[in-house]
Order: sequence, then C-alpha cells, then structure tokens
Amino acid sequence: MAAAARARDGRIITAVNAYHFTGGPCAELVLLGAAAAQGAYELETIVAVGDRDRGVVPPCGRCRQVLLDYFPDLEVIVGEGTRTRTVRITDLLPESYVWADHQLDAE
Repeated sequence: MAAAARARDGRIITAVNAYHFTGGPCAELVLLGAAAAQGAYELETIVAVGDRDRGVVPPCGRCRQVLLDYFPDLEVIVGEGTRTRTVRITDLLPESYVWADHQLDAE
C-alpha cells in the first residue's frame, strides 16, 4: 500500500508500508513519520491506495484513531473506483476516544 497527504502549505507527502509477515505499520502511519521528518505538521487530506488494482483503501481502525489524535480536522478520501468522496476523520470514527483529552497536565 501507499499513502499520500496534502499539507496545509501545499506540499504532498508520500509513503509506503514495509509489509512483513510479522506485521508492521500501515502506509498512513509511515506517512505521519515522513511528514514529521519533513517538517509538515499540519496535514489537510490523506488517501491510501492498495496494490493489485485495489484502488482507494480506507484506513484501518488503528490508523483512524492515530489520524484523529494527530489531525482531528483531517479529511480522508474513501470510496471505490470513480465513486470516491472526501469525509472528515471524525465521520470515520464517531463517538471516539480522543487521546489528548485524557492526558494529565504535566506540571
């Protein structure tokens, strides 16, 4: 799989997952690391696509939670073939647990 995201400053960040039979991070999570390494801390839109003509692939549950935690206003491209649409990450994970809301203030 591969993922691409548009940063608020217009840059396009891309990444692929490094699949291994023991598991590993999805392309969306690899993309977050690549974006941070490039100083792109404000992502607006993300999409993932699968190999073998799978087309657009929605983020898995773990990726949905991580994307929500880092970018609560993020838009995600989902759908099939020519019927893609853009939805907010909060629509993909309604009534979600927001990690930042449950952290104790470090004083």
